[in-house]
Amino acid sequence: MASFNESGRLMNKYPKTKSDPICKWRNASIDTVVELVSFLPKQRMSKECFRYRMSSLYDGAFFRTPYQLALQLALYYEDDREYIPRFDHDISSEEAKQYMQKWIQRYYVPNPFTKRGFINIVPSINLLYGLVDYLENHSNKPNLATAGAALFGGEMGNILCVKYVLNEYSNIIEVDRDNDMKLLLNKGGKIEVYNDRDDKKAFFEHFT
Repeated sequence: MASFNESGRLMNKYPKTKSDPICKWRNASIDTVVELVSFLPKQRMSKECFRYRMSSLYDGAFFRTPYQLALQLALYYEDDREYIPRFDHDISSEEAKQYMQKWIQRYYVPNPFTKRGFINIVPSINLLYGLVDYLENHSNKPNLATAGAALFGGEMGNILCVKYVLNEYSNIIEVDRDNDMKLLLNKGGKIEVYNDRDDKKAFFEHFT
């Protein structure tokens, strides 16, 4: 059913193809980033040792949801044998802000840590620049939910988490209380990311 709202706020629902760009454990705030980095080991170690050290955090729930946000933020990489951290020191709020401002310019979906949706989205899409391109071509339908449906072929989940990182870190897109977007700067970038969506190492190195 087509929307009669110019912003595109009234949209179809696609439950079978709902895609979550960012997990909803917490907003990726500066405080959360600083906290996660403070808990993560600062040196490389075996996967077994890392898992043991982190197993008691968040009342034993780190590897349920918090870890997913840490991985989506590329704060560490883990393969079958080894853990590798992004930072070798605890970071300040200013360092976290600078990192996140760079992160939002590089973040793409789908990636190894987006567990749901993004069916047949190949290649992956730079989230920020995909939305910029959408706004440039659909200025009469600026709603974030509608843009997500257009980019990913279905409903975009965890929209408030996406809204948060755009408003806090992009300096390009502003999202209002109705989830309508506004371009603050006419600044685009490369949309397609040709990493394998399941390649964890390539995702981690993408933010180096």
